[in-house]
Amino acid sequence: MGARLHVLLVAALAVASLSPARADVTIGIAGPMAGSFADVGRDIRAGVEIAVAAANARGGIKGETIRTVAVDDKCEAETGAAVANQLIGKGVRAVIGHACTAAALPAARVYGQNGVLFLSPAATNPRLTDENIGPGVFRLAIRSDREGQAIAAYLGDRFKGKRVAFVHDGSVYGQGLVEEAGKLFAQAGGAVAMTEAFTPGEKSQNNLIGKIQDAAVSAVVMGALQADAAVIAGEVKARGLNVALIGNEALALAEFKALAGDAAEGTVFFLPFVDKSRPEAVDLLLSLEERQLMPTNTLFTAHAATEAAIAALANGGDLAAEAAFLRQSGAATVIGKVSFDGKGDWREAAYKPQVWRGDAFVPLP
Repeated sequence: MGARLHVLLVAALAVASLSPARADVTIGIAGPMAGSFADVGRDIRAGVEIAVAAANARGGIKGETIRTVAVDDKCEAETGAAVANQLIGKGVRAVIGHACTAAALPAARVYGQNGVLFLSPAATNPRLTDENIGPGVFRLAIRSDREGQAIAAYLGDRFKGKRVAFVHDGSVYGQGLVEEAGKLFAQAGGAVAMTEAFTPGEKSQNNLIGKIQDAAVSAVVMGALQADAAVIAGEVKARGLNVALIGNEALALAEFKALAGDAAEGTVFFLPFVDKSRPEAVDLLLSLEERQLMPTNTLFTAHAATEAAIAALANGGDLAAEAAFLRQSGAATVIGKVSFDGKGDWREAAYKPQVWRGDAFVPLP
């Protein structure tokens, strides 16, 4: 009996040694985890981790457990490339993140060169998909050039026949946004009273506010990040100017409201429309309530991007197959089915205006 047991044990061990080892599937999380954009990084990480936990509860990817590894790209180009290489070294199969285009572009090149699927839930610069970095580069965020179109349409509807100022911080994003909006507004017959650059990071924009006052405008479109927009809003209010302030999606960050205070009231900005009312989102909303997290757009798109990546990995085999799945079939997510065009842009993306009312912003009627 003992000899027979020994033979069976040896045979079992031999079979086990010939069987392929089951390995985890690693998904990278990248974003700004500290500093001014830490809220964005936190939301990306939470969205990914909640989606991964739900997927593992269902059996992972073909029985393999999904694990995550997070890095801080600091919203910087050099750091973005460095942490992308770190993730490659850790054997990631997909990466979700990189909110800032400065970090997303060099990181995307690293992922493209290494055959790793990459989905950004927040990078909006058209270059991310226009430059054809690789077949596995996708964004579950709306292109920023569509934001200019949305602002121009809003101005045409609300400020037809009125003078509008366009100001920007000189950045690629800020300048590009207001110039696109101003061009389209002018083409539709709108009156562009001024287009002016200002120096970002200043504690006062007194000179700029004086030019706005002299131009006698009804509205100011700001291509500015949250801190500079808060300075402009505060000084417009201090001078008692009766002008509408219209900004970009950076004004959705809590820092803008904290810095601007009462001057934020009535400020309009544009966010990608993310449908959080679908039945598929119930479990996510409950999880966020338990974690005391706000259901932000970035958190939802990060969760959806993770679901899309997991579906692609399950239906793929290599990067070409994974990319083809996302372009042709699309994936079911908490925000509905998402699919991507030939460039890798989210087909269903759209901008909607929001307005600050009290301590929160709400959709503009």
